[in-house]
Amino acid sequence: MSESYMEMEYTAPLPDFSRVALAGTFQLGGRACRLEISPIRRFPDYGPDYDVVQCRVLLGDQPLTLADLNPRLSVAECYHLWSDLCAALQEAVRTVYALPATEEGAPNPRLGCWGHRPDLRGQGESDCYIALVLGVAVDTRPAGRRPSQVQVARALAAALLAALRRWEAAARA
Repeated sequence: MSESYMEMEYTAPLPDFSRVALAGTFQLGGRACRLEISPIRRFPDYGPDYDVVQCRVLLGDQPLTLADLNPRLSVAECYHLWSDLCAALQEAVRTVYALPATEEGAPNPRLGCWGHRPDLRGQGESDCYIALVLGVAVDTRPAGRRPSQVQVARALAAALLAALRRWEAAARA
């Protein structure tokens, strides 16, 4: 599947990964996957105080889903595995930026995903079919430190890989 095809099929254009801050391959469930993390970006609609980083994991030329690892995972299992992945990413970002805990109000960082992979539409609205393509937006105003994009990319990669090992274990169970 070409990048332009994927862009046309999602509800919003996929992020540009022509430049990456970190990329590498790893084995998951006996198959080669590719992790890509963008450099820190800024977007006018977020404002000058927001760092935005985008991540994706590819299996072949398509974004990975939990259904790729085990199509028999339950809706509840997929929900919990995605929740754990998101919590791990938020904690990694909070740590690398030295962000204070948020008691009330908007979470920092905020996460967003691009939704269900187009070829799996019609399978249901389960988290099992969500493509692993994420955006992380960080309000840097309360940050205790301003990490380099390499530090951010490494922190996100470590959190993603640890969460994906839990996905792999759940898929085997």
